[in-house]
Amino acid sequence: MDMTYVCSPLSAPTRAERLANAAKATTYMVLAEKEFGGRAVAPHAYLPYLLDDSVPEQRKLAMDFGLKLLAMCSRLVAFGDRLSAGMEAEIEAAQ
Repeated sequence: MDMTYVCSPLSAPTRAERLANAAKATTYMVLAEKEFGGRAVAPHAYLPYLLDDSVPEQRKLAMDFGLKLLAMCSRLVAFGDRLSAGMEAEIEAAQ
């Protein structure tokens, strides 16, 4: 199955803002599936409900998971109005 990795900002000063960014990632998955077909994945759409991005060990675990998922995808599509450090790492890995 063709998969698109959705890259968008998650990091934010508060948990509420991070969860709002996670919700945006869900919307971006829908947009990517409409545009490219196949399945779109965005681990940061749900991992903030399981792991705390403000805890370095948990952030690393989430980033490692995302990079493994990215390796299974045929494309990366970036969304959002800024480029976060996590996005930069994902884009670099994709290249």
